[in-house]
Amino acid sequence: MNVLPVIRILLVDDDEDDYILIRDLLSEVEKVYFKVDWVPHFEEAIRALNHYDYEICLLDYRLGKHDGLELLGLIRPEQISIPIIFLTGHGDYNVDTMAMKAGAEDYIDKDEINPSLLERSIRYAIERKRSKTALNKAYSEMEQAVINRTAELAEANKRLKETSEKIERFAFSISHDLKNPAIGIYGLTRRLYKEYSDLLDNRGKNICTQILHASEQITYLVENINLYINTKEMPIRIEVLRLSDICRIIREEFSIHISLRGIEWSGPDEDPQIKADRLSILRAMRNLVDNALKYGGDNLNRIAVTYRDSGEHHVISVNDNGAGLMDEDSKKIFGLFFRGKNLKKIDGTGMGLAIVKEIAERHGGKVWVESVNDKGLTISMSFLKSL
Repeated sequence: MNVLPVIRILLVDDDEDDYILIRDLLSEVEKVYFKVDWVPHFEEAIRALNHYDYEICLLDYRLGKHDGLELLGLIRPEQISIPIIFLTGHGDYNVDTMAMKAGAEDYIDKDEINPSLLERSIRYAIERKRSKTALNKAYSEMEQAVINRTAELAEANKRLKETSEKIERFAFSISHDLKNPAIGIYGLTRRLYKEYSDLLDNRGKNICTQILHASEQITYLVENINLYINTKEMPIRIEVLRLSDICRIIREEFSIHISLRGIEWSGPDEDPQIKADRLSILRAMRNLVDNALKYGGDNLNRIAVTYRDSGEHHVISVNDNGAGLMDEDSKKIFGLFFRGKNLKKIDGTGMGLAIVKEIAERHGGKVWVESVNDKGLTISMSFLKSL
């Protein structure tokens, strides 16, 4: 013997004849057994909705001196744990609409009611309510997950900031501790070479020269570390600059090197106004040109600064026809302390392009290698126009 599923229904209706009608209609449904509890009064309905377990409520519009809309008004939609189907007796569209807005899942005109319509409306209302409940639960869980994740990220950012500050203090401390001994070593070695050179053979003099060079490199590296930290931490002061003025200053700074090596210099055809921190953009341009001069090799004879407008960004490029770059190094070149395999014998700290990258990012842009070949190198950086 098959046991039919049971659905408990609360019927709120002040007319006993309507109760008998609905009970009889539901009894004609074959696949489900509907157990109907009838409540004829307004106050009893409120107690029943709050204290008893039903799967659905059929609520009549007329409840003596009260009506179903008043009952719905006393219970906010998010507090209604069961779906409610509103029963009307006069086909008033405005009443039906107000019932739906107040939280009812459906409405039925009593003049058109039949077993099939009633069963289908009950079934759909229960499914819709279950779907809404599941959706609200999922939304609440997602919202809580977002809150938890946000709190985790805030805590992680706090720890990261504290760690970053510790690293910066450590870096400044180490830089200071390294620089002073390096300067001392340089001074003592220079004095040794000057005052006792007549007692030193060629090998001794060569060792002194190497010590002087090494101590200079340590000092230069320390200064670049401090410069990188300052680039990351110092506030930027945005002002309107002419690209031609920036290129002129850079050209003058490197004029001796350019002239002695017979290098052809060319600036951009356009002269846009750029919003940027003056010291930062000069430092970035200086590092790009210095990079070309330092690593371009003996055959370098041309350096060109070009400009293009990419829409949201200004793009400045420094192109040279020097030794170029190994393809595998193109993605690593902007990392801290990176030195290409073919550049090990050239003096440098591997920080110049890392500083350019930091400057570009602080101006809402980026830096990249635009072309790599054995006939030169083009490095481009962008600056956001809307700074």
